[in-house]
Amino acid sequence: MGAWIGEQKQLVQAEIEIKYACHCYTESSPTEPPPEMWSVRERNEWRVFDIPRHSLSVHVPTIVEALIQRPNKQIQKVSGKHNFKVFQLGLKGVKPGEKYYVFLKLEKTSRRGTPNFHQVRLSVESAYPKGNIVAGKWRPPFGTAIEEILGLR
Repeated sequence: MGAWIGEQKQLVQAEIEIKYACHCYTESSPTEPPPEMWSVRERNEWRVFDIPRHSLSVHVPTIVEALIQRPNKQIQKVSGKHNFKVFQLGLKGVKPGEKYYVFLKLEKTSRRGTPNFHQVRLSVESAYPKGNIVAGKWRPPFGTAIEEILGLR
């Protein structure tokens, strides 16, 4: 749950359901993997377990929790996409010059939850290290992005 004073100077309270996609710990495979390899078929692609991605994915809950606890923390809308990104520097396992990106989608839900709290789903769509910059323009605080999807701005 998160609570903050919104742009309109009103108290915003949100109960945030968090979902994690397998893209946080799998890699795309161009062909069907051998049966002994842990894999999953997703739409029209195979995903295979990736040890480096998995070892870094243990940081994702902490990164997401920091957004909820500090809704003034800046995120960025990914250019041409429906999702947002945040990145972390200096994680063990991330090469020098790379950032560990976490890509997330925010949605208003009609789920029944705590009374007087807005219901929001935060889906972590993927997370991986990347050397080049992922383009984006709008850089709202996390709380402002939630207010936007709730229609409070």
